[in-house]
Amino acid sequence: MNKLKFKSNQILKLNNQIYLPFLIHTLPNNYNKFPINSIIKIKTIIYINSNNFTKQYTQNYINTINYSNINSNIIK
Repeated sequence: MNKLKFKSNQILKLNNQIYLPFLIHTLPNNYNKFPINSIIKIKTIIYINSNNFTKQYTQNYINTINYSNINSNIIK
């Protein structure tokens, strides 16, 4: 049996679809208008299909996640 392992700052790719990770307190304001089949909840992380967002929003979000990944690996 295969298990999926995620970090809170990882993007989920499933069936050629990109899902953006959100914590409950960082959900977009209009998330309740998204189709239920475009939302996946795994433990405390809620993944929302990027098709619900503009391409610009998705790209900015991915860039922010990548930037935070770089920062989390810096030794202080």
